[in-house]
Amino acid sequence: MPVSLGRGASPRLVRARPLAVRWSAFFALCLACSSTPPADLPSAPAPQVPTGAAASAAPQPSEPAAPPAALVFPKTSQREQSAGHAWVFEGPGAEPKRQEIAAVEAAGYTVIDLSNSWVPYIFSEKTVAVDDAQPNDYRKRYVDLANNRVDADGEALDKHERNFLELYGIPPTLQVVAGEWRAVDGEIGPCLQAAGFDPEVLRAWTGGGIAYADKKMGDARKLARLKASLEKDLKKAKLDPADLEQAKGHPKLGRAYDNWRALQSKVDVIDHAQRRLRCEKMFQSAEGEGTYTKGEFDSATTHALAQFEKKHAIMGWGHFTRENLEALARTQDESAHRRLLRVVEERVVSGAAILEDGSAARWKPKFRWKDRRGEEQPLRDVVRESVDAAVAALDLGTPESARRQLDKLSELGGGNFEDLLVAVKLPPRPDYYLEDMTYEVVIDRGDVWYDFPFDSTGKRLSQPRERYPHITVYTVYEGQKIPLIHWRTTIGSWRSELYNGGEYYKYKDSDVGPRVWKEIVAAPVWIPPATTPPRELVRRKWKDGRVRTVVNNAEFGPSYTSAYGLVAAYHIKEIKNPDGTLKADFDNSIRTHGSVDYMSILRRYSHGCHRLYNMSAVRLFSFILGHRQFVREGQIKLGFSREFVHEDQTFKIALKTRGYRYKLVQPIAVDVAEGRIKGTRQKPIEGYIPKPSDTPAPADGPAAEAAPGPAEAAAPAENNVQSPS
Repeated sequence: MPVSLGRGASPRLVRARPLAVRWSAFFALCLACSSTPPADLPSAPAPQVPTGAAASAAPQPSEPAAPPAALVFPKTSQREQSAGHAWVFEGPGAEPKRQEIAAVEAAGYTVIDLSNSWVPYIFSEKTVAVDDAQPNDYRKRYVDLANNRVDADGEALDKHERNFLELYGIPPTLQVVAGEWRAVDGEIGPCLQAAGFDPEVLRAWTGGGIAYADKKMGDARKLARLKASLEKDLKKAKLDPADLEQAKGHPKLGRAYDNWRALQSKVDVIDHAQRRLRCEKMFQSAEGEGTYTKGEFDSATTHALAQFEKKHAIMGWGHFTRENLEALARTQDESAHRRLLRVVEERVVSGAAILEDGSAARWKPKFRWKDRRGEEQPLRDVVRESVDAAVAALDLGTPESARRQLDKLSELGGGNFEDLLVAVKLPPRPDYYLEDMTYEVVIDRGDVWYDFPFDSTGKRLSQPRERYPHITVYTVYEGQKIPLIHWRTTIGSWRSELYNGGEYYKYKDSDVGPRVWKEIVAAPVWIPPATTPPRELVRRKWKDGRVRTVVNNAEFGPSYTSAYGLVAAYHIKEIKNPDGTLKADFDNSIRTHGSVDYMSILRRYSHGCHRLYNMSAVRLFSFILGHRQFVREGQIKLGFSREFVHEDQTFKIALKTRGYRYKLVQPIAVDVAEGRIKGTRQKPIEGYIPKPSDTPAPADGPAAEAAPGPAEAAAPAENNVQSPS
């Protein structure tokens, strides 16, 4: 297999060599424990339906037959969990029963890991019933991050610090959620009451989004001036200056009143948001309570708001929007309940080894496929169906019941959810769910612009897109190509690159044509090429009350913030001999991978790779590994070091691993479609183009291909983490 140097590296051509497969035939052992026949075996023939007189004489069933139990797949079985048992939940009112895992799975229950040590399948260290144990270096860091023990660099969190990493593929543990919920009664609730927090102020706001912007005179100061001026005018008009409402609709003072009232409402929104952010300790300084100007949308407030967005899985820039204002106005119990349900969803998706989230059904609502009986079936939202069933069985449907159940679950897990496995009945999965599924992947590049995006003066040119890039993952079942997911992704564009000692623009293309995925790498590492500007190799980090300049290890990885996110699949072009046999593998450093820069996937570009949200990438590749034969190769050793100078200070990069590799027994076909070429050029410009200005290229920063809106133009740096791939 090829070894790529990463983004911007020279492509590699590697001779193909036989793949030594160390795969054990263990599937029959695990399937024997399920009460449901494997989905790829024919079922008993359907009974003949009587007609006419025979129909009236035929006995009628008293009630419909129960659906078959959900299939337990061998690789995602929990039978080797050290706990050895699971708690069976039949629904509200029924007491949970402790049973051995093997017996529970054999009875058709799905075992869901709710423990504090849960990890998604890409961070597993052993295949069930196979002697292939390989330690995963990032597994412990993942667990520590989910439990609020360390930050991305592995340093202990300060007392008030917490990780809000759902959007980055690391949901919190139940222990963390329960602790936050308990703090509502003891700390947050009393604080909000003492602060006079009024959610109706936020709900009443109709002024649209409020974007952060550095201003010489803030709104609070401007409001004070408007108020003083209005009071003066009221006094001149021989009206009570203490009652500003008298100016409303006044023929001379009405406009001044309207200006004051509009700004007062805006300041009130910011003020009450600050009260909640302070009580929840979302600020960076003063142990989370922050130093800020009341009613002022200052830097401290936008960073605190960005933290709040992350906690509540809101994709935003740290500006006030309708979505985060609604979240700020929710009760603490409702907010905690929603957070709990998102955690449960990730655990259910993992335990059930499912993927379909309704995106394919929304894309192709009329699509139908035929099941094993020849009956047409629509595409489903298997995730929502399964999560709803689990939530009902666990009695987590309301904030009140969920709060009670959290205490019970904690006790069942030996205290603090340490060894908590639960078992629930889930809806049967579609027939195409097999141990070894056939996948095909199509990446539509959407609208593509090859034209240089600047005029001769350095002004950015508009290059709008109507059709955005999408990735569609199909499974092939009995000759049918069935879409499982249809997600937004990214393609390459223009970016800044170091060349001959200076920065230039260069087009980073996304290869078109047939490719394959041959390996999946968990916690992958990106090696920065020599063309990377030194300023991109360092970052500012707030720690111990000050800002430090450190090597950007978080971007190199392994880390959820790395250029490749938490997981990556390498795009390989197979070079064939005239007889069709494999001659060599060509790796042009293009990947499908997770990304910490979730906002880029909504509108912008990559540097050539196809990005997915980290949480989506984790789901996708965990699902693929759960339904695909692979060889677990484990950590890929690497000895890479490099020194560089930035602002007269010497830094050193040292990387010891490329990530944790799973080699697929059979490659997965990936077709990258050309898309619709826009503009005058039909092919990319080769080479480097001198920079006419310091304006960021489309793949460099938050500026989108069209003129950005206020929420993008003023994105706070902390929330706008850029990924280079």
